[in-house]
Amino acid sequence: MYCLFFAVITAAFEPQSESPWLSGGAAAALFPRTHLVLSVNPASVGVLTGPAVSISASRPFGLRDLDRTAIAGGSSTDKFAFAGLVSYSGRDGYGETTATAAAAVTLRTGIVAGGSMSAHQIQIEGFGTGTAVSTDIGLIARPFNGFFLGGSVRGLYSSSLTETGMGAVPRTVSGALGVCPVNGVVVAAGAAIHQYAGKEYSVVTLVEPLTGVSLSFSLQTPPVRMGMGLHVSLSTVSMQYGYSTHPELASGHAVALTYGSAAFHPEPVQAAEDHNQREPVSFPININTATEEELVNIPGVGPSRASTIRNYIDTFGILQSVDQLIEVPGIGATTLENLRPYLTV
Repeated sequence: MYCLFFAVITAAFEPQSESPWLSGGAAAALFPRTHLVLSVNPASVGVLTGPAVSISASRPFGLRDLDRTAIAGGSSTDKFAFAGLVSYSGRDGYGETTATAAAAVTLRTGIVAGGSMSAHQIQIEGFGTGTAVSTDIGLIARPFNGFFLGGSVRGLYSSSLTETGMGAVPRTVSGALGVCPVNGVVVAAGAAIHQYAGKEYSVVTLVEPLTGVSLSFSLQTPPVRMGMGLHVSLSTVSMQYGYSTHPELASGHAVALTYGSAAFHPEPVQAAEDHNQREPVSFPININTATEEELVNIPGVGPSRASTIRNYIDTFGILQSVDQLIEVPGIGATTLENLRPYLTV
């Protein structure tokens, strides 16, 4: 019975079952799709632009006792991002709840740091109830156009749920590197050292064959686990589905629904070359008719911000004044003043 309890404790707060996109482990967290990813690397919420809320449900590897539901949401300003997550697992005498608050800050262009604090409660019939707190930290950096690095320490501090002294969240140190060779394609590899499970390696590939449709394929080892993910978005609503395999357990399934405009569009390797090859743009340009290619010619506007602006106008209609850009997710007063000389209506 003690062995079973130990297994439940060490597995209870693992993040993979909270998001269909996380079957690729540390490698998948480098290119986040929703705020559900904050449970792997809190810095990831700092690269998502715009507000959004996601709800997920999952059954990891057929384990009904660990059926999990979660809700996560967040938003961002010019420099800061904030997010929260609540998840619950349980049935037949077992229950586990986690509440997490995270914040991220852009230290400088291309470097985002984040941290989170979580409260945990677990209840097992015959063992009683235990509560604990834990903290995580993370970093995501873009040293060059199209190249990304990430690292996190999960369970940096973790109090114990029981008298055994074991931390509620096993400490896990992970790192990942990835590349976006062209628009719509990313490849990432990651490694993690788990306090109890040892080393783990992961590889993930993401492709976007159609606008609003993304597919992911991942591999984790040991043991060898494969995962596939589907992300479909329409305006401000998107759906994600994840499928994962295990050599000894049943397959795992996860599904999530997201409402909002949060997105991460990594800049491809050739972006700098393409920028130099673009025809000169005569400023100011009409914000309502400008294309994403025209918008990225504005200093301080990359592909991600250009896409956010264009999607906002396409969704909510033309702007009556440049001042209305303040309503676009991720644009604050300082950014608005920097953009004003280059835009008109």
